[in-house]
Amino acid sequence: MAARGGHLEVLQWARANGCPWNGRALNIAAQNGHETVVRALIEAGADVNKVKDNGLTPLYVGAHNGHETVVRALIDLGADINKARDNAATPLLIAAQNGHEAVLLALIEAGADIKKEDDNAATPLLIAAQNGHEAVVRALIKAGADVNKTRDNGGTPLLIAAQQGHAAIIQILRDAGAV
Repeated sequence: MAARGGHLEVLQWARANGCPWNGRALNIAAQNGHETVVRALIEAGADVNKVKDNGLTPLYVGAHNGHETVVRALIDLGADINKARDNAATPLLIAAQNGHEAVLLALIEAGADIKKEDDNAATPLLIAAQNGHEAVVRALIKAGADVNKTRDNGGTPLLIAAQQGHAAIIQILRDAGAV
């Protein structure tokens, strides 16, 4: 509960009184955007790449929830930026899905693989196009994402954007050379 609320002093008191810190506290702090707590937990020995039973790492959870400062802290502290969960979704893909441009840019700056697909052969660009996230689509294109990458079922970012009725995304993709 202290990690959820971002109460570093309470966590430090608990640890000093025999309560061990574990990966669960780190994921909870990352999920709730508590950068200071994230840093303290890792500096005290928590595994920055610890995978929970549900396949989630602290970086994935921070990216999912759009916590740029947490994502940058985790990257600084050695998080594996391309570590995927069980369905092969990476932190970059989940940031694209949720429209978290600042998080996506932080991951790209750190060298995240913009071409890495999930188990359904969906790329971050395809997912962003599907969800209508214009700024994210632009950022991915600028970073070199393939605007004509085809899924196993023949779907492209342009086709998916058209199916969803995202006219602005269609124009962005067409301007970038999508066919």
